[in-house]
Amino acid sequence: MPESTAHRTTHAGVADVMRIDGVYYDTLKLAAIHPGGPMMIKMANGTDATRIFVSYHRRRFPHAKYKHLQVAPADVQSGLIADEVPPNFDLYLELCEKVRPIISPTNGFAPWYYFIKAAVWSLIVLALDLYAVFTWRPLYLTVLQSLAMAMLGLNVQHDANHGALSVNPVINRVFGLTQDLLGGSSISWIIHHDFIHHIYTNEPHRDLDLDIPLLRLHRFVPKRYYYALQQVYFLVLEAVFGPIHVLSNALFLWSGPEKRLRFLRGEWKLSCLMTLIPPLRLAFSFLHASTVWDAFMGFFVQYAVGGMYLAFFFLISHNFTGVRKEGSSDGACFLRAQVETSSSVGGWWLGQINGGLNYQIEHHLFPRVHHGYYYYIAPTVRNFCAERGISYVQFNTLWENVLSTVNHLSAYGHGAEREIAVGKE
Repeated sequence: MPESTAHRTTHAGVADVMRIDGVYYDTLKLAAIHPGGPMMIKMANGTDATRIFVSYHRRRFPHAKYKHLQVAPADVQSGLIADEVPPNFDLYLELCEKVRPIISPTNGFAPWYYFIKAAVWSLIVLALDLYAVFTWRPLYLTVLQSLAMAMLGLNVQHDANHGALSVNPVINRVFGLTQDLLGGSSISWIIHHDFIHHIYTNEPHRDLDLDIPLLRLHRFVPKRYYYALQQVYFLVLEAVFGPIHVLSNALFLWSGPEKRLRFLRGEWKLSCLMTLIPPLRLAFSFLHASTVWDAFMGFFVQYAVGGMYLAFFFLISHNFTGVRKEGSSDGACFLRAQVETSSSVGGWWLGQINGGLNYQIEHHLFPRVHHGYYYYIAPTVRNFCAERGISYVQFNTLWENVLSTVNHLSAYGHGAEREIAVGKE
């Protein structure tokens, strides 16, 4: 018996399948023919992939075309994938048709000139790393590199690990590894960001980004007296996000893949190898620093400044007055669930700086569309939502967004979120 079949079939049934629209598919067979490369399919092993398929491809799955890859429900291991009611995609797919002509020049992928920006940020990060190999890097250059690392994360790895740079999966994978270069993990990021945060946005008990230590971001977090000040100290937490993120990703990778992700062993080993980059940065910091304090401070700043920038913009995108944080998207309108859990702020210039992530609504609706298009599709999305009574939150200035986030954190910190929810209705 071939190894793949032997490993995938147990006395309880076939274990290596994924489910789309209630139909089971052989994971490895589908991965072998997937035009976008096998990695995302292997990551979907043992899960319901309905939401991520529709939002990434902007169409329904062609079940008839791939009928030969289907696995009968009776042959699937009992209880392998939890029962889940898919959202209603009708309005979302209607919007996709309206957006399609706007993104048609490159079918939503990056235009050729984008790669100039990608090369610039990559070269700045690498050049300042190389500088630190031979001599002590002044603090102002470390701050510059930290910000460049944030720009690389926002403008390059983010699009790449969503598959939005190119139709060629190799290009997406190579640029996606810049996440590992920065000290993160492309594997961990895709698992937790693409497969959890994006499809269960702001859903308590599902979206792990709502469960941040020392912050009360949803009503199921038990009330504590110190949460009353979270609108003040959240900035301190964001300052340590970068270093903690590096450590937590390393621990995640070195614990090894869970059973359903074992087909990713090759990618996993590469990411594990790249976890040696942050310790090397620390080693060179010690080699050239005049004091132990300078060495640690240089290393901390390298990850703290950029990490704070990333965490700040992520927090304000999904935490603001009136944001939806109730219920589940199961059986609900997918378009409404995505739009009413995010917000957008600013315009074209901020989009160029932040990799389009100031257009968080557009990004959540079209994660596999390159960020350069978000500014142009935003008016269509806004008008479509207005016509259908869907709340689209757009902040004209960053300051308005920040004030709304502070008020939101204060409300949840004081346990007043129920009053706001009732008032909104």
